[in-house]
Amino acid sequence: MNIRYLFILVIMVSGMYSCTQKPVAEQENVKYYRQLLFSETPWDLERGTYPLSEEEAKTVNNYKFTWNEAGKLASVEYNRGGVLLGYSNLWAAKITYTYDGDKQVKHFFNEAGEPIENGGAYAFEYTLDQEGMRTAMRFLDKNGEAIENRNNIHNYVWTRLPDGMIRELRYNLAGEETIMNPFCPFYELRFSYDDNGYITRMANFEADTLYNCTAENCGDVGVSYFTFKNNEKGDVLSFSVHSTTGQLSNLYWGWAKRENSVDENGNVLETVVYDQDDELWGGKNIPVTRNEYDEHGAVVKSISMDANKNVVNHPDNGVAIVEYKYDEQGRRTETLRYDKDMNPVESKS
Repeated sequence: MNIRYLFILVIMVSGMYSCTQKPVAEQENVKYYRQLLFSETPWDLERGTYPLSEEEAKTVNNYKFTWNEAGKLASVEYNRGGVLLGYSNLWAAKITYTYDGDKQVKHFFNEAGEPIENGGAYAFEYTLDQEGMRTAMRFLDKNGEAIENRNNIHNYVWTRLPDGMIRELRYNLAGEETIMNPFCPFYELRFSYDDNGYITRMANFEADTLYNCTAENCGDVGVSYFTFKNNEKGDVLSFSVHSTTGQLSNLYWGWAKRENSVDENGNVLETVVYDQDDELWGGKNIPVTRNEYDEHGAVVKSISMDANKNVVNHPDNGVAIVEYKYDEQGRRTETLRYDKDMNPVESKS
């Protein structure tokens, strides 16, 4: 229920506010969402999709967004009924932002509310321009000292180009330009967004020219850009990899395209994977994965399937079905693995 309508209703019934109620302005600084918008770069600020009411958030897994008095994002926490949950797309149970001048500092916390690392760093320190756009970011350790993350990146620099694309460059502590990660050896990236702010392309550039990466990780065709097709809610329905000529191209793992089917709440029901010939992923790979969810929006089962939608064991570990168990408050308590005949498979981890 809309918060403003709720307060009006209370006034009509009782003629006055309860002394325990929070002010409208404070309530409006908090919103709940089922999903988190997909992102491919730390330039993006977190955004929620599929809004929930405060009452619905008591029984549905959600991302709780809180803004400070200045209207700046202060925290995002994945929870249900106020209980932090540790299996979100935040890579943490909770993140916080603090502000000091042109600096915006991001910290990460687990489900117990304890500070944790993300990618080898304890804090991301952003620099904002006068319009509030992120123009730079560097990684810090627990003592606030400059460090490199697990991909040997110390800082990012972003620029909005005349064509609207966001240019991203990365540097190590020595000030040398470095790649995104070992599996995508790209230096300069340019990101395109649609009018809704949904990402539509991530492209590899060199000297203002679309560049074809031919390193081993980029396959025999080479990789130049990724495209993302979204629905009106911002769910990514297709993620594909291309060369400069637009041809589908395999990444390191041998796939070139992933297509998702989602339900009315934005949950991914099925993912189908294709290679650069636009054929279902073959070899020792699983081309189809199907997911099932409970009434709270938590995934309870993930099923591996072949091209004919038959349940199959993964060639590497023998697992066909993964089940997740939760307690009454939504905390994950067990992860169970089975083969296609529902025989338990011991985890190798």
